Amino acid sequence: MNGNKKALAIALCAVLAAGGVLVGRGGERIGEAAQVGVMAKGGVPAQSGAASGTAASGAQLAVAGGKSAPATMAAASLAPSAANSAAERSALAGMERVAENEALVLYVHRASAGIAVQRKQGGYVWFSNPAEGANDPVASPLYKAELQSQLILTYYNGKGQLSRYNSYTDSVQKGQFDIAAADRGVRIVYRFGNQPDASWRNIPSVIGKERFEQAILSKLADDDARKQVTYKYRFNDEKQVYEVRKLQDNVAAELSALLDSAGYTAEDAERDNAENGAGREEAEDQAQFSIPVEYALDGEFLTVAVKGGEVESNPSFPLASLQVLPYFGAADGDQQGYMLVPDGSGALIRLNNGKLSAEPYQMPVYGEDGTFDVKERFLTNEKARLPVFGLKTGDQAFIGILEDGAAMGSVLADIGGRYTSYNSVNGSFRFTAMDFYTLSSGSKSSSVPMFQTPSYQGDIRLRYAFLSGDRADYAGMAGAYRDYFVAKHRLEPLAAGENAPFVLELEGAFQRRNSFLGIPYDSTEALTTYEQAIELLELLKAGGVEDVALRYVGWFNGGIRHSSPDDIGFVGALGGKQGFRKLAEYAAAGGVRLYPDVAFLRKYKGSGGSADFLDRRKAAIYEYDPVTYRKLGSRFSHYVLSASRLPDVVGDFLSDYAKLGATGVSLRDMGEEVNSDFDPSAPIAREQALETIAAETGKLKERIGSVMVSGGNAYALPYADIVVNAPTSSSGMNLTDEDVPFYQIALHGYVELAGSPFNADQGQNPRRSMLKALETGSNVFYQWFYSPSSAVKDTRYNGLYALHYRDWLDEAIALYKEADEVLKQVRGQPITGHRKLSADVTETTFGDGTTVIVNYGVTDAQAGGLTIPAESYRIGGEASR
Repeated sequence: MNGNKKALAIALCAVLAAGGVLVGRGGERIGEAAQVGVMAKGGVPAQSGAASGTAASGAQLAVAGGKSAPATMAAASLAPSAANSAAERSALAGMERVAENEALVLYVHRASAGIAVQRKQGGYVWFSNPAEGANDPVASPLYKAELQSQLILTYYNGKGQLSRYNSYTDSVQKGQFDIAAADRGVRIVYRFGNQPDASWRNIPSVIGKERFEQAILSKLADDDARKQVTYKYRFNDEKQVYEVRKLQDNVAAELSALLDSAGYTAEDAERDNAENGAGREEAEDQAQFSIPVEYALDGEFLTVAVKGGEVESNPSFPLASLQVLPYFGAADGDQQGYMLVPDGSGALIRLNNGKLSAEPYQMPVYGEDGTFDVKERFLTNEKARLPVFGLKTGDQAFIGILEDGAAMGSVLADIGGRYTSYNSVNGSFRFTAMDFYTLSSGSKSSSVPMFQTPSYQGDIRLRYAFLSGDRADYAGMAGAYRDYFVAKHRLEPLAAGENAPFVLELEGAFQRRNSFLGIPYDSTEALTTYEQAIELLELLKAGGVEDVALRYVGWFNGGIRHSSPDDIGFVGALGGKQGFRKLAEYAAAGGVRLYPDVAFLRKYKGSGGSADFLDRRKAAIYEYDPVTYRKLGSRFSHYVLSASRLPDVVGDFLSDYAKLGATGVSLRDMGEEVNSDFDPSAPIAREQALETIAAETGKLKERIGSVMVSGGNAYALPYADIVVNAPTSSSGMNLTDEDVPFYQIALHGYVELAGSPFNADQGQNPRRSMLKALETGSNVFYQWFYSPSSAVKDTRYNGLYALHYRDWLDEAIALYKEADEVLKQVRGQPITGHRKLSADVTETTFGDGTTVIVNYGVTDAQAGGLTIPAESYRIGGEASR
């Protein structure tokens, strides 16, 4: 230990012995006497009485004496639950308490940078990393390292190739991390790649001859010291500079100490390096990252945050993705339970289900980004509408919420037995997008990588809630998410006792391709005129259906695939402006909730204002072949509107719409998709686009009054009065085992929900759709048009062939009346429990204790001593019919 470091260590020990407090670089209190060790390089505490000189190496700590304050770091004091394994209890004993509130205790392990969080109720402890991960018999050395990592990142090189770092191998084992106290928790900064040691930053890589002699050699005490320094450099006669040789760590430490004794500082080295152009080439050739992670307790939640503005990286190696706490709460091969993934309505992956031939689960939150030009795409039926994931083991569970940066996120999950013995589910975030641009010259072509610039600069934050006992299941997870979401957005319950709405979608006008004398042209034709819409509402009223929510699609600007909504033009074939006013007046007088449908983000006509792909082309979306998954170049769907244009389009629309007397609007796409814009002059990250969409949805709600949203992505829900096309199943990926109505459990009682139209659902079984509505508390939903089914024959709307109203009217009225008797009883009640009693029988429990048992089977079923008839249900133990 050199003189300066030894003196610092002695001073620190004296302050601790006197009851003083250590203060970190930013002024934060790190600990008190007898409760915190001297921080070694990399955050590892020095051992008591150790002779090593690294105890205070690089620890730039200020010393603050005076009055004692409550400790922020102390040994674990709350005994772990008996449900924790012996290895976990042993691991906790080696950790320090860094934060505590009325519900939780947070711990950190200084040597590994791992964390643990303990629930005071019951004492169960969740760990960031498996306690026995280093000894996993299945994992290779690489995966053993990842089991011990809190971060896994990928990055690109100049050729667009991906490489991978993990925080254990590439940061912690190298001692390249710092641990410091933070507000309500702890902050850990990980430095990846070959980082210069903080203790040796006063070693110049290149220094001019004159400076070397005057600033260093002349200041050294004797000839032996001068020789020791000179031997560690080579003289470049051509450039008249000294260049440092490659040094082992112990030799570098000796050189640093000699330079220190000469009064040569890190600032001097930085100046000499800059004057001689040193360090730039070396830095450009290395992938280096500095990533801060802040863990904090927030009531009953643990939050994990990375502030994007503080992430540092080498521009030559863009950060592609960051996986945060990849093995938090991971369950080993002996544990029972499941993982929850947000696929559609929700899906469960049973722990250790043995499906090793299935691909690991990965799904982007809110679906694919439309500005990624994908040549082949696996067509999933559903999207991840809610930014959540969870895991249950035994009678313990957690739910993770992607809070900030959710639009950049994906949910990843995998079972034990493939790469490791552990089942894990977690969130990953994309920071930089990349695509290849093809350059052609004659018969030759080459691909050049193009990167998103700038990379995502925003924050990412995950929020974990913990459950135990009867609440430790997917219904409890959904309840925890509901409590969080309702409190965050101040949602109010739906009015109890009112009839459920009959949700009806009517198709207005569409464009048909015709020809005259061989010349093709598009004509606008009516499927349901404004007058016919009133007639259909009268038919429903005559059948006893009084409460209707009407989504009217294709009412303006050319019909279903309408032009930009910034200038409203009425369709003469439907009845023109006066016909629309008459419909709006009828709806208002008759208590019908009218929601004319508008697509704001999908530009069906013209590319003006569209977002860009990475290769600078306009973002045009095409349909994909459901068999080959390849893009169909002849099946253009739409352009993607840039989020930068959305406020203007919405503003212009509102100016016209305010004159029409309508008090509702249906948003076709703003709850369905979120897209980036890679326009080099004004790029917009996907998270920024989400914020814009949410703000404009709020504006529409404020100015119009009532909003219907299709799809129901989480960011749109605070402004939605009703959601249609809400997910009622998952995509059925091979790794998953069971669909669950997580989406409906989380939202029922606060937002009106409707799944797919009963007569257009894939199952084509309206009664089964009605039973699903009763199971989930959702509304009856039909899609019709007035014209004969043949009206859409040989058009791009062939898929609407079965929607003629006469084929469905009587059945729809009967099913609605039957369902409403149940739905109005539970309207405004949250779903507090849900379970599958058998393959065909489910039970749903609502907040007031009402239960609905549904039998989807074709034979009678027994449940709880009751007989549930085939394709029927019971309410609170009484027969439904």
